[in-house]
Amino acid sequence: MTTADTVRRRLTAPARRERIEAAAVEVFAERGYDAAALGEIASAAGVSRTVFYDHFRSKRELYLHVLGTQNAAMLSDVGAGITGAGAGRERMRATIRAYLSFAHQRPAARRLLVDPIPTGDGDLDQVISSFRIARTQAVATMLGPDLDRSGVAPGSPAATVVVELLITGTDGIARWWQDNPGLGLEEVTDITTRLLWNGLPRLGEH
Repeated sequence: MTTADTVRRRLTAPARRERIEAAAVEVFAERGYDAAALGEIASAAGVSRTVFYDHFRSKRELYLHVLGTQNAAMLSDVGAGITGAGAGRERMRATIRAYLSFAHQRPAARRLLVDPIPTGDGDLDQVISSFRIARTQAVATMLGPDLDRSGVAPGSPAATVVVELLITGTDGIARWWQDNPGLGLEEVTDITTRLLWNGLPRLGEH
């Protein structure tokens, strides 16, 4: 019996499932749904194809599952910042920090959700699009009171622009930071917060 066989026998069913899900996030993010093979995912998870089918009936089921769980994790992290305690600026900083931290610690999950490789399956691509729309709507809803206090009517075109700027701008910083990791999380968060909170003319203010 090989060491890998011994390790597999020692793992509980929930632990094996967790390894399959973690491997799937990495493989789907790197290769896309269409190119990813079940054998590749099972191998990366350190389990056999038979064990894989004990937990998921198909690649499609696994893909939809990890999309849902990773999307929920991202929204949970970001939502905690938006709806946390403190004034608007403090909560914006907490939100930006939460997203940057998520993207830094889970880059494959970020790619899977934000920069997915087209699946070649119209139904699956529609699911991905619906998750993105739902995330934007959730952020807009959570930001509603702050937008209202700023004189921007929730649900208005202006609110849509603000929400999209916050989401895409912060994600752009996350991608840049991944390629330029010289700055620390707090420094990147502070710079991004000053820009988004003050606006460019007041970027130098603290």
